[in-house]
Amino acid sequence: MEIFPIGTILTATDSADGPFYHIHEGCIVLSRLVANSVAQIVDVYGPGRIFVHPSAPTLAEVRIECRYEVLSLRKHARMIHESLVENLDRSQRHVALLCGKTAVQRIATVLMDLALQFGVDPVSRGTLSLPLTRTEIGDWLGLRGETVSRVFSRLVQQSVGFRAEVSRFWSEPLGLDRGARKN
Repeated sequence: MEIFPIGTILTATDSADGPFYHIHEGCIVLSRLVANSVAQIVDVYGPGRIFVHPSAPTLAEVRIECRYEVLSLRKHARMIHESLVENLDRSQRHVALLCGKTAVQRIATVLMDLALQFGVDPVSRGTLSLPLTRTEIGDWLGLRGETVSRVFSRLVQQSVGFRAEVSRFWSEPLGLDRGARKN
């Protein structure tokens, strides 16, 4: 098992075939560079997911210390194939999310997705450490940061299943539970 520390930036390689990382713990955020070198979040990878090292114009950042193993394409071809199919399905679901949902529905859907990905049971009122700032969540969902903040406040007031907290590593807290992270 190998470790990427928090803040590690994985930049594009010339190789189109990996490496492939099977994430056991932690979080990697994949972004695509758009106009003026702005990074637009594409996906958030948590435990159990397989992450392909980025190729241009993408980059990835480790947001929660990441324990992983490098998979061999030859030995793990089926697992890698299934993961790539899952990633394509996630991308398609994300486009559908952006097209047909209200701000509250978009944010609730993403919170549920992240909770399930990071093993937080919303029914048992667990705490979800968010690896994204409110601005990043807004960019990812096509919303303004202020809208995300208002919706989070509303969800907290309504006592929706779990609490969300932003990692102390990030400078833009959501104003929710700011307790210590579990990692």
